[in-house]
Amino acid sequence: MTGQTVEHRKSSNTRKLMTTVVSEYIDQCIQCHHCIDVCPVTKGSFTINELNQASKDGQEVPTKIKEFAFNCMQCGKCVPVCPVDIRRDYMVRYIKFKMRGQKPWSYKRYLFIKGPDLAGIKGIIQRLYIALKKITTWDLACFIETTPVEKAEVLFYPGCYIYSKKTVRQTLRLLDHIGCPYTVLGGVTSCCGAPHMLQGEFDQADHCLELLHEKIKAVDPKIVITACAECYEAVAQIKTTYHEKFEVLSVVQYLQRNSGKFPNIKIRGKILLHDSCRFSKDSPQSSAARHTISSFGELIEAPSVQGSSCCYQWNHGCDQSNTARRIAYLAEVKNAAPTLACNCLTCYEELKKLRTGVEVIDVLQLFTESLDNAQGKERGY
Repeated sequence: MTGQTVEHRKSSNTRKLMTTVVSEYIDQCIQCHHCIDVCPVTKGSFTINELNQASKDGQEVPTKIKEFAFNCMQCGKCVPVCPVDIRRDYMVRYIKFKMRGQKPWSYKRYLFIKGPDLAGIKGIIQRLYIALKKITTWDLACFIETTPVEKAEVLFYPGCYIYSKKTVRQTLRLLDHIGCPYTVLGGVTSCCGAPHMLQGEFDQADHCLELLHEKIKAVDPKIVITACAECYEAVAQIKTTYHEKFEVLSVVQYLQRNSGKFPNIKIRGKILLHDSCRFSKDSPQSSAARHTISSFGELIEAPSVQGSSCCYQWNHGCDQSNTARRIAYLAEVKNAAPTLACNCLTCYEELKKLRTGVEVIDVLQLFTESLDNAQGKERGY
């Protein structure tokens, strides 16, 4: 059973499916250790056999593997190296599911206000958070935590990242510029469920996905676009699971289809593209980003040969080595180019926090800079 087959088999009962899939994977594992060798967070403190045993339903998880599981950021580097095509990332995710009652505070905090139908103190805090954001982000308030009531050809789905003001504003400006007939669906109450899934909260993830499907179906779009790689995966899963006909694109992919509406000018020098865990180097999303960089600047390839890089977001700071890894990665980038462009909003939000002398931008910024440059020339600046 390949990883791709597993993706197609996902349904609204992820808990049951993952139990079956992980059991099959354990039987298929040849214990070659390739997945352990490529893993950024393992320290050789356990064997594949011990990891397999801890993955079994009803089997106790030793402390050293528990620590590893919460340090795992679900980067997926273990998947392509497996000679028998099993998904080690799913197996670790299942361990997180088994230990969901023992999660570190950083995990719990991240999900505290994400998702629909929150009750009790979580629901109260979520409503207060939304109210505050609508006040402080007044120009986006009409899009925050609202479900579109009119059908539209294009649905822009920023998900929880509706609160990432710069990227959302850039996207809206660019869609307006090309004359796109769109509507917006975003907010913590419309979470795609990917953060829950990556923590092993399968039931919550299923609930989020089902409700998101209902909201998307109400819009009946031909195309759904998003700038977040995790949201992209979730919407693509909805398309597969519910046999929907809409197309799923990254925002950059959609803009590239309308590239003729943007100035054809070089506005930047050397730029290196950050290939994220989920928008890997050979993906259509990465290809669109590379084309964008080449149009507006000089594309520089990563100095080390790899399918993707990682922003180390999805272990929520549980591994204390996260910052050191990010700094080391950006030091490599600095030797190749002064600017790092991110094709995934999660990566952008994480990497821009570090001050290392490398400028970290969203690929969308190149489109907006091209418009600013052209408008400045028209005004004689």
